[in-house]
Formats: sequence, structure tokens, C-alpha cells
Amino acid sequence: MQRKLCLLLLASFCLSVHAEAQQTVALRTVEDLVRVAIAQNRDLAAAKARIEEAGGQVRQAGVRPSLNLELTGATGRPFGANNENQYGATLSKTIETFGKRAHRVAMADKTVLIAEAEYQGRVAQLTYALRSAYADRWSQERKLRTIDEILVAYRNTLQLTETRVREGDVASLEARLLQVEISRVVILRSSAQSRLFSTESDLRRLAGLSAAQALPTAEMTTTMPNDLAMLQRKALEDRPDLRLAAMEEEREKIGVALVRAESRPDVTVSTGWSRQGSAFDGLYGITAQGAQSPIREQNSTLSFGVSVPLRAARSSQGNLQSATARVTASRARREALEQSIPLEVEAAYQRWQVASQNVAMMQRDVLAPSTANLSVLQESYKLGQLRMIDVLNEQRRFLDAQLTAIDTQQDAQRNWAELERTVGGSIQ
Repeated sequence: MQRKLCLLLLASFCLSVHAEAQQTVALRTVEDLVRVAIAQNRDLAAAKARIEEAGGQVRQAGVRPSLNLELTGATGRPFGANNENQYGATLSKTIETFGKRAHRVAMADKTVLIAEAEYQGRVAQLTYALRSAYADRWSQERKLRTIDEILVAYRNTLQLTETRVREGDVASLEARLLQVEISRVVILRSSAQSRLFSTESDLRRLAGLSAAQALPTAEMTTTMPNDLAMLQRKALEDRPDLRLAAMEEEREKIGVALVRAESRPDVTVSTGWSRQGSAFDGLYGITAQGAQSPIREQNSTLSFGVSVPLRAARSSQGNLQSATARVTASRARREALEQSIPLEVEAAYQRWQVASQNVAMMQRDVLAPSTANLSVLQESYKLGQLRMIDVLNEQRRFLDAQLTAIDTQQDAQRNWAELERTVGGSIQ
């Protein structure tokens, strides 16, 4: 009893240590987040179990028909023929013809590949969803940080303005204008805080993380990808949905061959042994000892047989028609994907290029000049050369420019995630 209790306590301790280790895994980048999500996602675990299920179908498809043992007996006692008895045994086996077993195994093998392609497709979908949610969360976190920086600057300016009001350098209206602007930015911050909480909740739900698990804060890294033609070739090779469509088409082709094979009869061979005994009423013979004995007859026979069902060719025409239609449909889906995938890659590539150019343009042509302009206006206000309303107007434009720049970066990150999704994997 004490040993069982010790083992139970030890197991509980190991589980708690394991759970704590999972909760304290350091997540530094979005790639770390994706790896953890793939390992913990229950939908992916179910899809992975489907691969094992398909493996079991492969084993089952290769099983040959088993032997069949039939035991028989007959008696005439219910009809008054007490001396009439017969019993026997028959052993039979069905021999599959025309490659039925090989076709079943081939179809099951394709089912395994289909299950693997479905799993990879789910991984790609989860990866895209995580990267998009991460970009949303990163942008909201960056916006909140920017607004906080603006609030600090506003409050410092308010202290300076109130000092100048007390000294009589400026009118009290300027301090009130600044206080109104601070209240507006505080409301803006509250909205940003709410959106940040919502995006973090979505990200934790997708990744399967608890509220105590720290999220990574690093910016998603993007690099100039290979040329468009190479990305399109990579997509045609790596896209899980295209691989899934190709595997389904091959499986349906094998299904047509299996239907044709099953339309042809199998052969059942059998062998049997029987023993029959009978007696003649009123007829007696003399034994070696000179006594009378009823005359009896006992016969044993060994039989052989071959059974072939007589099946008409038209009996499987409906199944053949259905299987052929499935091949046509699967081929159409594959060809449609082969035509649309290069176009999807090109569209995603163009969107990412435009978004990247917008990020560079915002930094070069908007943020840098706006920062310089605001600095000049603030210095001029300190020297008493400008009114507060002039500084506030420029401060609003600067804040709008910063928030727009963050939106532009978020758009570039989401477009990068979309480009990787259309290509079918990482392209860095």
C-alpha cells in the first residue's frame, strides 16, 4: 500500500513538473509560437490520428480470405428411420482473382497519403491563422506603445504650458486646448487597449496557450523572396491541397480498376469428407462367433469441388459508372488547382511587394519629415513664436502618421503570411 502511494505521489509530481515546464517555455518569435501551437492543437492531433487509422486500413486491405469449415450431419430418426445417419466436414477457401487484393492495398496506401496531405493542409491553415493573428496583436501593441509615448509628450507640454499661463506668457485657453487633446488621446488609448486584449485572446486561443503564458513580442521578419516564377513552381510542388487533389485522383483511378476486378468472379475451392451409415431391417447376418447380427452398411467418401459464381457483366456497370465519374471529378479539381495556384501566388506576391513599398515610403516620405516638422514647431512654441493650436494640429498629424505606419507594417506582415500560405510553406 505504501509503495502504491509513493508511486502515485511520484507520478503526480512528474506531471506537475511537466505542466509547469510547458507553461514556462520561452516564446521569443512567431516561429516558436507556431511550433508550440502545432504540438498542442487538438484538431491537429485528431488529423494525425487519421493517418494512423489509414495505416490500419492498409494492413486490413492485405488480409486474405480465411478458410471456411463446414460441419454437417443428418439422421432419419424423426421419420422412423433410426438406422439412417450421415455426418461430414467440408473445408473451403475463396481465391481472389484479377488482382483484387493488390488494388485494395494500393487504394489504402493512397488513403494514407491523403490523410498526410490533409494533416499538412491543417498545419498550413493554422500557421497562416497564427501569423495573421500575431500581426494583428503586434500592431495593436505597437499602437498602444505609440499612444503612451504621445501621452507622455502631451503631459510634459501641459506642465510647460501651465507654467507659462501662471507667468502670464500665454492665455489659459492654450492649457485647456491641450487638456482636451489629452482626454481625446486617453480615449484613443482605451480603445487600443481593448483591441489589444481581443487580439491577444484570439492569439492564445489559436495557439492553445493559457493566460499565464507570455507571448512573444518580436516583430515578424520578412525577406525579399525568390523570383515569382520560382515561387509558383514551389507552390505547385508543395501546396497540400494540390497534393491532396492529386492523391485523390490516383485513388479514384485505382478504384476504377478495383471495380472492374470485383466484377469478375472469385474461385472457391473445397474438399470434404463424409461418412454414411445405414441398417436393413429384418436382415441378419452371422458373425464369426456364429451369432446373428443386423446387416449394416457404412461408407466414407472424400469430395472435391470448385465454385465459380455466374455473374453477368452488366451487374457492375452502375459501380463502374460511379467510379469513373469520381475520377473525372477529382481530375477536374486537380486541374483547377493547377491553374489557379500560380495566379494566387502572383496576386499575393504583388500585394506583398506593394505593402513593402508602402512601409518604406511611409518611413522615408511621411514619418521622417513629420518628426522633423513637429520638432521645429515644438521648439518654436517654447520660444513663444507659435500658438498651441498650431502645435496640436501638427501633433495630431504626427500621431495619425505613426498609426498609419503601423497599419502599413501590419498589412505587410499579413500579406507575407498570405504569400507563404499560397506557396505552401516557409519561403525565407
